[in-house]
Amino acid sequence: MTCDDNSYMAPLHLAGRLIMENGGETYRVEETITRMGHAFGFTEVESFAVPSGIFISYRKHDGSIETAVKRVRRRGTDLTRVDAVNAVSRRMEAEQLSCEEVMALLREIEERPAKITKKGLTLAVGLSSFGWAAMFGGGMVDCAVAFAVALLVQSLAFALDKAGMRSFVSTLVGSFLSTVLPMFLQLATGLLNVDATVAACLMPMLPGLAMTNAVQDTLRGDMVSGISSATNALLAAAMIAGGALVGTTLFRLLTGGVVL
Repeated sequence: MTCDDNSYMAPLHLAGRLIMENGGETYRVEETITRMGHAFGFTEVESFAVPSGIFISYRKHDGSIETAVKRVRRRGTDLTRVDAVNAVSRRMEAEQLSCEEVMALLREIEERPAKITKKGLTLAVGLSSFGWAAMFGGGMVDCAVAFAVALLVQSLAFALDKAGMRSFVSTLVGSFLSTVLPMFLQLATGLLNVDATVAACLMPMLPGLAMTNAVQDTLRGDMVSGISSATNALLAAAMIAGGALVGTTLFRLLTGGVVL
């Protein structure tokens, strides 16, 4: 190894942050950091991860202890990056990589473009809603409307994210539009199965990954991370329900209490 002991914290933190920011579980963050620390030659490596931060401590070769905290602010979903970081940690166990080589590999993972572009993701969301509408018993008109509304909502979500709005805001606005637009289209045309169309538009917004991580963390005994992820999922679900309720209430006020 060509690095001094103070240089190893940077790749450990970067690896943990990349996993956390891209949808990885907290136990995976801790396991990866521990494996990498041992690969660097440290016998005592401790890590503690929660959805909003990472704590790392290791005993340096001179016997002193290095400890640092890293705040995690941005969350998303890109499991290909998580897999790439895992591959780096496995490679470190098989080969003698310097911390400069590890940092270069991790920086490449961090800076590389996403596998799917925003346009591609928007199209995928639209196709998902199209399929959900068919699954809920809707016809071709329902599927087409669900596809169009999902495209609009996802595009708006990207715009709000660019403007610095929190994800809960885009979820609330998206669920509102996903409810009120099909209802007004049904009022104007009489061609829609409103229940199937609205449900299909709301499905892509459900916090499935957050709830899955919450269950996994809780079953592993990591109650802090489990409760945090579960709270995040419940808040997202509440925003979806709140947006749908506001949309339905507004529609009935504007149409004099029409029930579709």
